[in-house]
Amino acid sequence: MADKVKVAVRVRPFSRRELDLGTKCVVDMEVDQTILFHPSTCQEKESSKKRAPKTFAYDHCFWSMDVTQTDTFSGQERVFDCLGKDVLEKSFEGYNACVFAYGQTGSGKSYTMMGTQSEKGLIPRLCDALFDHIAKMEREDMGFKVVVSYMEIYNEKVHDLLDPAGSKQNLKVREHNILGPYVDGLSTLVVTSFQDIDNIMSEGNKSRTVAATNMNSESSRSHAVFNIIVTQTLTDQQSGVCTCI
Repeated sequence: MADKVKVAVRVRPFSRRELDLGTKCVVDMEVDQTILFHPSTCQEKESSKKRAPKTFAYDHCFWSMDVTQTDTFSGQERVFDCLGKDVLEKSFEGYNACVFAYGQTGSGKSYTMMGTQSEKGLIPRLCDALFDHIAKMEREDMGFKVVVSYMEIYNEKVHDLLDPAGSKQNLKVREHNILGPYVDGLSTLVVTSFQDIDNIMSEGNKSRTVAATNMNSESSRSHAVFNIIVTQTLTDQQSGVCTCI
């Protein structure tokens, strides 16, 4: 990961509502470039001086508009290969890593991050790869501990999605002089497999704030933050002294 920040853009398929409205596609992608056409010229892809297409360059461009276009279609696996593998690799080197999904409601953020049972998203694939990597690295003098937390930010208030009482108490964001910002009182749970994480996220999602919009009947109205902390413990076999990383 030569750059500290990578930016990717993904184009989702038309929704049923968009198909019913006869919506035209105004986006095209070529390798790492995204091209936007004016709606009046998108079919012919001809441009005038005033309505010339706009071209934007990104680190990755994922064309997920039409699954039948096998030569250009980018599925969940390719998204993980391009984004998730680097995040996992750097986390085992001791770096903090973050994947941030941004877009309007109905743009496919939840699908990209979580996916479905048959098409796993970025988080499930990351977790699967995480525990596979741990299984390969664990030995007598090296162990791992994985802890997770799940919260939402709604109307500038922080709620613990794993609060067993389900009280949606407003939590405070504080700053540690060494560790940096943290959420005071946020629940943390130890997990040993992706199934544990999947169960936790399913329970947490039940507490998320949702509402109907014109684009999505069950739109997530809050920002969700799922945090995974991996601690590596090295044990000196002679002295029994442990070192945590």
